[in-house]
Amino acid sequence: MKLIKIGLLSASVALVLSGCNSGDSSTDTTPVTLSVSDAPIDNVSEVVVTYSKVAFLPLGEGSPILFDVYKKDNEGNLIDDNGNPLPDGQDPIPLSVNLLNFQGGEAQELIENQNIPTGDYKLCLFANDGDHPTFPSYVVEANTGNSTPLTVKGEGKCPQGVGSVDNAGVLYFNDTFTVNHENNDYVVEFDLRRGLKEPKNSSNAYTIQRTSVSLVNTAETGEISGNVADSTMGACENTTSSPSYSHAVYLYEGDVTQAEMGSFSGSGTVAPITAANVTLDDDGVTHEYEFGFVKPGTYSVGYTCTANNDSEEGLTGNFIIHAADSGLSVTEDTETRVHF
Repeated sequence: MKLIKIGLLSASVALVLSGCNSGDSSTDTTPVTLSVSDAPIDNVSEVVVTYSKVAFLPLGEGSPILFDVYKKDNEGNLIDDNGNPLPDGQDPIPLSVNLLNFQGGEAQELIENQNIPTGDYKLCLFANDGDHPTFPSYVVEANTGNSTPLTVKGEGKCPQGVGSVDNAGVLYFNDTFTVNHENNDYVVEFDLRRGLKEPKNSSNAYTIQRTSVSLVNTAETGEISGNVADSTMGACENTTSSPSYSHAVYLYEGDVTQAEMGSFSGSGTVAPITAANVTLDDDGVTHEYEFGFVKPGTYSVGYTCTANNDSEEGLTGNFIIHAADSGLSVTEDTETRVHF
C-alpha cells in the first residue's frame, strides 16, 4: 500500500494540503498540509474558530482516518496557551485560529506531515461551537470589544461511521479530492463576508454558514492582486454619501462590465462571488488587496468604498462600484495584477 504524508492548514477561510514526492520507492510518501483562509468582513476584530479534529474519508476500501488538531510550535511540539512546551501529563490544547489573520493567500496549518494512503477522499472538519465548555469559537465585535459565541452551521454527523463531537459543528466536503504524489495542495476557504451571520431573534451567537466554505486545490489556482491609490479611495468617498466607509474589491466570474456589477444583497445584474478588503501594506503607505485562491478562468473586479453597507441580508445604505476592470484571464500558478 502506498502512503502519502499529509497535512492540513487552517486560515480565516482556507484549508491546504501540500505535497511532494519523498523518493522512497517502497512507501512513496509525500507531505500534505491542510490549512484555512478567509475573505474579509466589517465590524468585527476577531473571528476565532477552534478546531478539534479532521477526518479523511476514503472512497472504496479503507476506514476513515482521523487526526486531532492541537496547538503546536513551528517544530510540531505541543505547547500551552503562552507558547511554552506543554508539561507532561497535561491535556493537549485544541487549535484556535483567528480567521482574520489569514486573508488573501495566507493560511494556517491544522495538521502536518501525517501519512495516509494514496487515493480518493472526502473530508470532515470539526469546529467547536460557541457553547463548548472549555474551548469555544467566538467573535469579537470591533466597536465594543465584546466576545460573542460563534457556531459553525454544518452537517449533524460525519459519514462512514465517524459521527459527531459534542458541542462541535461538522463541515463535510462531499466533493472528492485525490491524494497522490504530486498535487496535494488544498485549502479550505471561508468566505466570511457571505457566510458570517449576526445573532438573530432569540439566538445570542454568530453563525458561519456551511455554503460559504469551500475546498480548493491550490495547485490549480492563480491570484488576483493589486494596489488602490489614495486618490481613488478619496474620489469614491467624495462621490458617495455614507456615514462610514469600508474599502474592498469585489470579484465577479466572467467578463462583467462595471454597470453590471452588483452587490451581495442582490442588487445589480451580476452578483460577486467573493470580496477582498483593501488594507495597508507592511510599509504603512500602500493600500492593497489580494484574492489568493482563484480557479483558472475569466474574471472581473470592482472597487467600492461602501462594502460596509452591503450584505446578503440587504443594503443598509448607498452602494457603488466606483472603478472596475473586466475580462481578466487567470491561469494556474500565476498572479494577475490590477490597480485602481
